[in-house]
Amino acid sequence: MGKTRMRQLATGATALLLCMGFVTVGSSFVNAGAASARTPGVTAKQITIGATVPLTGIASSGYNEVAKAANAVFNYVNKKGGVNGRKIKYITKDDCYNTPGLGCAGAGSTVAQTRTLLSAPVFATVGSLGTAPQDLVRSLLKSNGVPQLFVNSGSRDWNSPNTYPGLFGWQTSYNEEGKIFAKYINATYPTDNTCFLGQGDDFGADGLAGLVAGGVSPSDTQFYSVTALVLSQGASVGPYVAKFQSDKCTVVVLDTIPGATDAVLGAALKLGYSPHWVISSVGSDPVAVFAPFAKAGLPTSPEVGAISFSFLPTSASSSSWIPWMRKVLTADTAQFPGFNSTSILDGNMEYGIGWGVAFVEALKAAGKTFTRASFLKILTSTTFSQTPSLTPLRYTTSDHQGLNGGYLTRVTSGTALTTVDGKIYTTDSSPSGVVTSAKKLSSGIPSWLK
Repeated sequence: MGKTRMRQLATGATALLLCMGFVTVGSSFVNAGAASARTPGVTAKQITIGATVPLTGIASSGYNEVAKAANAVFNYVNKKGGVNGRKIKYITKDDCYNTPGLGCAGAGSTVAQTRTLLSAPVFATVGSLGTAPQDLVRSLLKSNGVPQLFVNSGSRDWNSPNTYPGLFGWQTSYNEEGKIFAKYINATYPTDNTCFLGQGDDFGADGLAGLVAGGVSPSDTQFYSVTALVLSQGASVGPYVAKFQSDKCTVVVLDTIPGATDAVLGAALKLGYSPHWVISSVGSDPVAVFAPFAKAGLPTSPEVGAISFSFLPTSASSSSWIPWMRKVLTADTAQFPGFNSTSILDGNMEYGIGWGVAFVEALKAAGKTFTRASFLKILTSTTFSQTPSLTPLRYTTSDHQGLNGGYLTRVTSGTALTTVDGKIYTTDSSPSGVVTSAKKLSSGIPSWLK
């Protein structure tokens, strides 16, 4: 935050804090009744939000579509007059996943780019991506009273309401996904030797904890470094794959971003190693994964047959949300030129649309007059069931995690996923969380969004 902005905050401090909808008492968000017209980032006709996302670098493959897809939802809604008469302005800043050596250091780092958003000012950050990058700015956003909403990551770090009351996740957690994978592995490969490769942060740690809680204890567990992955151009994961092969692991679970998934599958291909792959939803999108193999002339994706997970309907499903998503992307010719009713709708596009719809639903529920604090109260007291997600989005004052289930899926081509059994599996992040199956719990498209 710049010096000019600090002087503004210092002027009439008590009154301004009340106008912003919070006062700093243990850094909590309170005073929900202040007028929204004086809430930072909110005017009578517009709400400004922002995010830091990897538009370039190792994590940009596929992920660079997520924020664009969410913005396509906002543009679609804006053309219909906005939400409660207020249009949405979405500012995205490239932080290269805050990975060293990718041109996003210094002024381009996650922290620096977040400070730029604070000076805009934004009402909240919405849909910023990555566990490690977003962990870096939790305290910064909290100290400025800026909500950190729908973080694009399944880390359990976002579920700390007592410490970070303005922080909310969105997707099903890595831990919950791990438990659902464990149920599948135990049922399908009960006697197989399982190995695990995860990202060296909460992504890998939470996913592994879920597997173990679900009754799968890998015989070999490895964690990769994103920095090493970048500097080695993917070669750093090769020794892990070779080790799994020598350990005779017939099931390999990957908690990897797309670039790491590509590198692992490429290494396995060279070694002639073909275990049963089980890949986190984070790094399994067929289009993103197959792209480098297609460029190299490989006719079939080595990912075909892999098991993954989705908290959104597959593009081939009969869900009414799928044609709606296509309509939204087709209408946004600036961000998705050439997209039409027959174009490939990949998982990253769906992901962005999914949380984009969740945000406009929350904005709709907040009403015409709201503050940061009253908006957060709406989040924790409302069940959002009319979104593309397979399960309702439900927060409470003690649970800010987000979704809690989805489909087990299988990669069937370089562009498509299908459901394994059509069941929606749900669980929670507790050590004793039990995986259960249910029918689709969320509803269709609300009339005002059609």
